[in-house]
Amino acid sequence: MYHPKTDVTHRYRETPADFVKHLSSTLIAVVILTILFSSLFGEPVRPTLKISQVARSNPILFEQTALSNLNGQSSISHYGPPYNPGPVQSYLQELGGIIHPVNAQVDLFLKPLGMAANLNPNLRAALAIWGRSTPSQQAAWERNYSRALAHSFQRGSAVVLPSGNYGPLAAMMQSMLELGRSGLMVGALDHSPADYQFDNQNSLLFLEDKPLHDAASRLALQGDQWGIIHEEQIHYPGPWWMTIVTAIYQIPYIAASPSADALAISLGLVIFMLLLAAPWIPVLNRLPRYLGVHKLIWHHYYSEHRN
Repeated sequence: MYHPKTDVTHRYRETPADFVKHLSSTLIAVVILTILFSSLFGEPVRPTLKISQVARSNPILFEQTALSNLNGQSSISHYGPPYNPGPVQSYLQELGGIIHPVNAQVDLFLKPLGMAANLNPNLRAALAIWGRSTPSQQAAWERNYSRALAHSFQRGSAVVLPSGNYGPLAAMMQSMLELGRSGLMVGALDHSPADYQFDNQNSLLFLEDKPLHDAASRLALQGDQWGIIHEEQIHYPGPWWMTIVTAIYQIPYIAASPSADALAISLGLVIFMLLLAAPWIPVLNRLPRYLGVHKLIWHHYYSEHRN
């Protein structure tokens, strides 16, 4: 007769085991297999999207992105904490405060150009004119340039605009494009007076709008594409344990809400706490017995030890 309280501990013969040897051999086997499969199949990710890549392959998009930072139309311009004053998704976001201040117009446009102007007298003159202009005059140049970009076209590596009154902005944008293509813009964006620089926040935020969204869409990594649960190469499995969080984002009310992140995180936390407390919640803690999944798993074992 099978007795679950005693047979598990008394029906098995004890044998000595060298766990260090087992762990070491397993580790060596895993390392060898990892190196072997990596060399055969490669890593299931794409190369990082770089500012220089966007500037060279799609200069019009690059200029639109740069201009959105200058005229305050980029999403990071008024994102809110932790970057700048703006709308908040939750009390926790407001409580955190502005701990990584970002002025998109200055930090993502004028400062990089100011560094490039040290080597370009023409750009230095254009920035001086811009600095002496009134806000209304600057806004007029920005509007004109934005409308012109909508009707521009690429000729070789140049962006050809309709004729118009762009003031010094035309020279500034041309220099910005050249800085982006040179590969030096990351250093200009992340420049710091500190001896050692580990903060690459600004270079990450520069492409935060359409360039990154377009790249994510091509790889099916957008939120409405359930992108978080597969790798950049779509046919590779990804972090399936994030399915619950991703599913929450598909709820129409949450997906359309400006507080989507706060709602998804809050609801996910509630679900996690329920699962954590499941063994002590009436009815919920009896689900395994009601569902009987364990009987399917141990079907053959129980049939052999029925008597």
